[in-house]
Formats: sequence, structure tokens, C-alpha cells
Amino acid sequence: MTIRQRFDSFTKAIRPDDDTISEARRQVEYLEKNLHDLINDDGSFTLVKILRAGSNAKHTSLIRTSDNAWDVDLGAYFEGEEVAEDELDELLSFLETQIRDIYPQKDADDIQAERSAVRLVFRTGIQLNIDVAPIIYDDALHVENGGWIPRQDGWRLTSVTAHNQFVSSRSADSATISGPVKFNKLVRLVKWWNNRLADDLKMPSIFCDHITAAAIESIGGVTDQWQTSIREVFRFIAQTHRLVSPIVFDDYYDSEDVVVPSTDAVVVMDVVNPENNVAAAMSYADRDAYVAAAQIAYDTASYARSLEIDDEIEEAVDLWCEVFGDAFRELTEKTA
Repeated sequence: MTIRQRFDSFTKAIRPDDDTISEARRQVEYLEKNLHDLINDDGSFTLVKILRAGSNAKHTSLIRTSDNAWDVDLGAYFEGEEVAEDELDELLSFLETQIRDIYPQKDADDIQAERSAVRLVFRTGIQLNIDVAPIIYDDALHVENGGWIPRQDGWRLTSVTAHNQFVSSRSADSATISGPVKFNKLVRLVKWWNNRLADDLKMPSIFCDHITAAAIESIGGVTDQWQTSIREVFRFIAQTHRLVSPIVFDDYYDSEDVVVPSTDAVVVMDVVNPENNVAAAMSYADRDAYVAAAQIAYDTASYARSLEIDDEIEEAVDLWCEVFGDAFRELTEKTA
């Protein structure tokens, strides 16, 4: 098996399979329908729509492993006039009650209102987690389906639709380039590598979306090979950019008008909300460690490429396993 074939197999293997996706869709559709009915019958709040969000909606989700949970995120949009910020706890509690009514047989620990969403846990079958986050409509961002969503540090303006389109538009652009590399699948590879880092270095999915987009934008699009595309992401983090200057996108606002935080070690501005730095949690030590990890991955990938050129395929596979773990060999051999 060639390295390209390994990557083709690996990118498919780390994606949830069709049966898993189908079962998740069935569970989500059941929850959505019943939530609409219960909330509208109750009348305490007005639920307008429920939209799929997060990695599942962006087609960048990973299979469940010890490092990766299998989550589906939903944004439940409520009319803004009827919901104030100080009603967050009430709204989350209300959502929790409705979901408990839909699943009366589930244990109390399986349905919990957290700070940002209500989490519904299925411990059998595909072991799915569904997070339902309330979103209060607000058109301040002038994007489709904009609104306020609760986060650990308070309410934040966002748009489920715009975040989904950020990835889908780049995936569509990559489909016009000859070769196997698609943007959303490349994000999966970056997330897989990222999730293998130490717990204090792992960055959230939104950071992986944004840093992959910035890296690919810097070279004018994906390359025609998996090996070179992922290597370019590592090179961008470790050498070209080094996470030292602000990363800002122009999809939904003028980047020239953005006031970037001056005290944050790393600045990667949310593509939808120009006041939200998705890398705000990173310290200077974190930045240096993340860049160092990317440098190791880049050096390893470069050496693997030279071995591949010399037709030393198994040795090259060994090196790619240093980047992605033994799963790079084990999962690809299962699908061979």
C-alpha cells in the first residue's frame, strides 16, 4: 500500500462510519421533533428553530476514541424579545426539563444542564452525546442566524450557519483542485494530531478549523497530496507564522476594522465575531510548546516524505505513526 493510499484510507477511517452517522441523525431528529412540540405546547419560551452545529455539521467530526468524544451539537434558537441574559439559568433549566420529559427512562446523570448547554448522554449503542445550546436571536453581526449563545465566560454573539459555511465554502474550493485533499478532511487530520497533544495543549475544534484555513490560505489552496497539505499546516504553525501575529479572516467583516486584543499571547479571531479570540486561553508558554510540537510534526513528516521518495514505505509509515499514532497503521490495514 502506498503512502497516498494509506492517507486515503486513514482520512476515511477517522470519520464516523455511515451507520454511526445515520443512527446519530435518527436520535437528533427524534429529539428535535419532540423538543419543538413540548416547548411550543408549554408556551414559556418561543423556540423558532433548531440547527445542527459543531464538527458534525461541518463534516469534520472524528470517530470516538479515548481522545475523541462523539458529540453532536445543536443550537436551539429562541425569540430574543422574550429572553434576557439573566434568564440563562432559567432557560437552561427549562431545556433540561423538556429533554427529561422526552426521555423519562434515562438516569438523572444522563441529562444535565451545564454552563453552555444541556447535555444528553447515550451510554450504549454509538455512545452519543448531544449538546443542546440555547441561542437568542440577534442580528447585530448581520449574518444569517446570528444570536447570543452562552459560554463559560458569559454570552457571546455567534452564528451556527456562518461557522458551518466557513468550513463548507473552503471544502467546496478544495474540491476544484485536482487530487484527493478536501479541506474538511484536512481539518480532521489536524484535529487528530491536535487531540494527541498533552491535555493542557489540546486546542478546541474551532481553533483547528481556523488555523487550517489560515495555513491553506497562505499557500493559495490545498495541495494535490495529503502528505504535502498536512505538512504545510505544520510548517505554517512552526515556521511561517509561529502564532505570533493576529490571524483574522474577511468572510463576514472587514479585517482592517478589527481591534485585536493586545495582551493575549495568541490571537486567532473568530471568523464570525470580531470580538472573540478563539485562542485567548493560550499562554506564551502554551504558544511556544504548541509551535514546538508542530515543528516536530513538520520535521517528522518531511523525513517521512524523503523515505517515501526512496521507496522505503514501511519506514515512512513508522514516521507517520509518530505524528498520528499507531492508528495510522492499524486503521489503514483494517480497511485495506
